Amino acid sequence: MKIGIDVGGSHVTISVLVNNTLNNQPRQLIRKEINSNENAAAIIASIGNGIKEIVAEEKQIEVVGIAFPGPFNYEKGVSEVLGVGGKFESTFGIHLQQALQNFTNQKTVPFVFSNDADCFAEGAYFRHELKSKRIVFLTLGTGFGSAFMVDGQIMKQHEDIPSTGVFYNQPFLGTLADECFSVRWFLAEYKRLSGENIKSVKEIAMLNTAISEAVFFNFGDNMGNFLFPWLEKFQCEELVIGGNIAKAKALFMPALEDRLKELKIKVNIIFCDDAERSILRGATIIADKKSKIQMEKTMHAKRKTTQPLLPVKAIVKENEQYNVFPSFSVNSQVLTGFDTLANQIAAQKIVVIDGFGGVLWENFRSKLNTFLVEKNINALWYDIDSCLKSSEEIDSIIKPNLNGDDPVFGKKYLGVLSDFFDPEKLKMLHPDTTADLCIVYGTGASLANWNGQLIYVDVPKNEIQYRMRAGSAKNLGCTSILPYSQIYKRLYFIEWPVFNLHKEDLLPKMDLIIDEQRIDEITWMHGNDFRAALDLMLESPLRARPWFEAGVWGGHWMKNHIEDLNQEEVNYAWSFELISPENGIVFEGNNHLLEVSFDFLLFHDNKKVLGKAAERFGNYFPIRFDYLDTFDGGNLSVQCHPRPEYIKENFGEPFTQDETYYILDCEEDAEVYLGFQEDIDPDEFKNALIESQEKAEEIDIVKYVQKFTAQKHDLFLIPNGTIHASGKNNMVLEISSTPYIFTFKMYDWVRPGLDGKPRPINIEHGFKNVYFDRKGERITNEFISKPKAIKEFPNGRKMSLPTHEEHFYAVDRYEFTGEIEIETLGQCHICMLVEGEIAEVSAGQHNQKFKYAETFVIPANVTKYKIKHLSDKKAFVVVSYVKDSWC
Repeated sequence: MKIGIDVGGSHVTISVLVNNTLNNQPRQLIRKEINSNENAAAIIASIGNGIKEIVAEEKQIEVVGIAFPGPFNYEKGVSEVLGVGGKFESTFGIHLQQALQNFTNQKTVPFVFSNDADCFAEGAYFRHELKSKRIVFLTLGTGFGSAFMVDGQIMKQHEDIPSTGVFYNQPFLGTLADECFSVRWFLAEYKRLSGENIKSVKEIAMLNTAISEAVFFNFGDNMGNFLFPWLEKFQCEELVIGGNIAKAKALFMPALEDRLKELKIKVNIIFCDDAERSILRGATIIADKKSKIQMEKTMHAKRKTTQPLLPVKAIVKENEQYNVFPSFSVNSQVLTGFDTLANQIAAQKIVVIDGFGGVLWENFRSKLNTFLVEKNINALWYDIDSCLKSSEEIDSIIKPNLNGDDPVFGKKYLGVLSDFFDPEKLKMLHPDTTADLCIVYGTGASLANWNGQLIYVDVPKNEIQYRMRAGSAKNLGCTSILPYSQIYKRLYFIEWPVFNLHKEDLLPKMDLIIDEQRIDEITWMHGNDFRAALDLMLESPLRARPWFEAGVWGGHWMKNHIEDLNQEEVNYAWSFELISPENGIVFEGNNHLLEVSFDFLLFHDNKKVLGKAAERFGNYFPIRFDYLDTFDGGNLSVQCHPRPEYIKENFGEPFTQDETYYILDCEEDAEVYLGFQEDIDPDEFKNALIESQEKAEEIDIVKYVQKFTAQKHDLFLIPNGTIHASGKNNMVLEISSTPYIFTFKMYDWVRPGLDGKPRPINIEHGFKNVYFDRKGERITNEFISKPKAIKEFPNGRKMSLPTHEEHFYAVDRYEFTGEIEIETLGQCHICMLVEGEIAEVSAGQHNQKFKYAETFVIPANVTKYKIKHLSDKKAFVVVSYVKDSWC
């Protein structure tokens, strides 16, 4: 059994259709009055009670198809009705699909909303057994509905139809088409010609006067003028017209036909006398199709990666093995599950659930709603996305920051999240206080300014990228299917900056915080407990959660040394050890894990994190540690990074990507490419690069770029503008300033990426930034660090590994046995055990164990800390921090 529903301004018609045979009559058909100006709960009850009446007589309901007037998000089932004269505007923003499922207690039955014109098209096509290749469908009533079919398929995007996929919002006679082909036009036109008011189109039709005839003639004439160019462009073969106004076809048909007689393709005009029957049938046809598509979507993976999710429970590794899931123990509870969250909000009347972009909001809503229903709480869900500006408006806002279709580079957006929302729509999003519970949800939900409990939902940035690759998450307000490079560019340059500002603003106000990465089993904390946990972390040694990525040059060192990595991955090129814009921190409470973004620490108290450096860097963590693994892999691209003024002017970054290569491990044949040969000819070099790119032929890069033997614990200095690359068989610890995507690849060994597509080459960017005077002996003298002992103590020594004058960070190495103590001197220290097995790091009453090759952080708030190597062997610990002179 299928239920078809047609929701009109004054009544709702509900039918039961057994199967889709041509002459099949509705098994049941009922009509209920509905007041479209009432509050949302009353409107939902009017429709829901009709469904209940039908369901009481029927079993085995397969699907419910609902024709509902727009504007409406038909994919989600969310009302976006606004600015249409008040009808149904109280439902604005409400997830009507969920509301009706809740009201009718039909939790497992798909409720599918569709545009009434689309339903009319599908139903009329079926009922009239239409066969034409191209058909236009119109519904004439309170509004001007339209739909387009090609070969029996409704078209929403096609080169021969309006860009919006509908007629109603097309310009005509100085206004919009909806104003010219609706009941409103008839009443206004009659008053214009007669000076009198009249109540309905039917009354005008029954007058049979010169004025009434003129009104209908003008209507048909206008419609012909409007339709002619569109029908011509679309090469329309049949025009199907339904709706209440169509019942007066005899009065406007002659004028309409006269205007269309010059069309190159003669159009067959069909009037559908029972549009409602077609709409009801069409609603079930569309519901059938959409529910099957939706079922297929739910079967698809929500993330595209070989990497595992963070487990719910803590993993403790007592041996020397690297831990891919490090956590920080707190005294507070970390709770698990949507059921406990439902218990927490059950007593509320208004709840605001905000969160980072990339959260799978519809899954979240559905899961939480299930447990609220079990508690007999009928929640109204309001989707904040209904208040977003149109995708076209958003595209216009961010266009200056995207640098066209450049595959990598844009410019950082300096606005705020509210820039992407329509302020008038936000004002119209009101909770219906007659409901048990009203929940506004989605990224930016707090912009609705509802006074209720505030919940924030976070998701790690690596997980966001996995979801984007799988197509389960989209950019903010984006309806287009974009290449992944464009998706990431929008994330990096537009969305993450505004989401971070929004998150920072909400941190002090959060009542609860949720880790949503495991979409079926969330973990969460109370806001006060979370802020206390951040305070505790700022007194302690800590470690960010690393994540790992394959790359075309990637190697196998990490595979061989980190047992918990997926060994089926093709390789591992990177470990994001501490790239603060993308890493998370993990709290462990009562053995449960909750991950949030690293930058929460800075938002909470950047001075305790960065100390002296906070004044300059604010909430931007300045130093990053990451791995570049080329063991049994390939060479990195020959590249350089932008000069400070270039990155600021072109990309909006406050400082540039100054790097060093610390050789954690290597084979005997490992090498690093660094600086130019003494006799470099810039023009010859550029021509060689361009020719290599055009002909897809390798060049002898050593003719232009120097190559040095790499040995364990070497430090190669790569300030901005320096040509460089790691060769194969290196395990590089890259110690760098934080910007991390501004690599100008100038030569890439003529190889495609892992996806088989060419990798972006940035010769022009490179030549605007590279320093050709960094060459010859100068490289050996200035760009390869010369370690020197600056402090001796009984069990070891402190080595300075001098960095370049353009590096704002220093690198030291402590070589010792047993235990040493280090003072932070007001700076945040980023550290790694680069030789040894396990180190116990303690600060005051707090201590943590860190293994070989694990990165850890000592906040500047910690005045001094001890490192104890839990072995008789000598340990090497690398420590990096901002130079005082750069603060």
